Order: sequence, then C-alpha cells, then structure tokens
Amino acid sequence: TTVPPRGPFLFFERTLQNWAFTFNWSLQMDEFIQSLVKQLGLSPEAGKAATGNIMKMVRDQVGESTFSQIASKLPEVQRLIGAAEKDGGEQSGGGGGLMGSLTSMAGSLLGGKAGGAVEVASSLTKAGVSLDKVPQYLSLLVEFLKNKLGSDLFATVAAKLPDLLGKGK
Repeated sequence: TTVPPRGPFLFFERTLQNWAFTFNWSLQMDEFIQSLVKQLGLSPEAGKAATGNIMKMVRDQVGESTFSQIASKLPEVQRLIGAAEKDGGEQSGGGGGLMGSLTSMAGSLLGGKAGGAVEVASSLTKAGVSLDKVPQYLSLLVEFLKNKLGSDLFATVAAKLPDLLGKGK
C-alpha cells in the first residue's frame, strides 16, 4: 500500500486543526456566558461585558507573560476584552449609574483598603451585574478559570489577584 503525499494537504490540515481548537475554546467561552445568562438572569450582552471587564483587570494585573498563557488557553478572551474596552465596559443601554457611584464612594471611605474588591464590584455593576449577584458571578468565573487554565496557571493568577480570585484555592 502507498501512502498519499501529505505535503500540499498539510497546510489545510493544520489550518483546520487550529480552527477546530479555537472554535472549541470559543464554544466554551460561549457556554460560560450562557451559564451566566441561565444562573444569574443576565442578558448575553451583560455577561460578555462583565467577563470582558474582569478579564481586562486580570490582563492588567498579571503581566504579559502570564496573560499570554491565559490567552493561549482561552483565545476568545481577547475579543471580550476588546469589546469591553470599546464600550467602556458598560452594557448597552445600561451602566453603573448610582451603583457605580456608591462603590466608588465606598472605596474612598475605606481609604483604599477594599480597593480591589470595590474595583471588581464597580466593574461588574457597570456591565449590568447587580451587586447582589457579584459573589455568584465571581464564584462561576473562578470555577470556569480553574477548569480551563489548569491548577498551576490558575494558582499563579489567583496569587496576583487575591481580591478577585481568592488565594489560589
């Protein structure tokens, strides 16, 4: 038996594999957004805006090397961050309003001691997540990231963002 030459087809095979890999991770991000819609009653836009805002905070805090590892495991994260930056982190037709003002005031009153937690809450409320749903949102995000990033990368990220992700637990 002869094996057909793979040369001309290798490019297409690799392209298809890369597309399938990206599509798989894209589906997983979409599944995460859908879980936010189902479990928290958010609109898909609010779920995307909230996740983009939080992942932007992660990107800004963990450094380029660590974030490139995250992006390699979750390629869709770049698109969510880009959309959040473009929209100013606010859900279309919504925004932080009074809640954003209150969280900013709380941070000032606490002298910055709760700065990280206040920044997280403010970022999520701007995206349309009500304050009472912030803990549940963060719990879902932590579980998602633990599953997708692996324990070592998640621990590295969590150590740099204890207000957001805990102490790497």
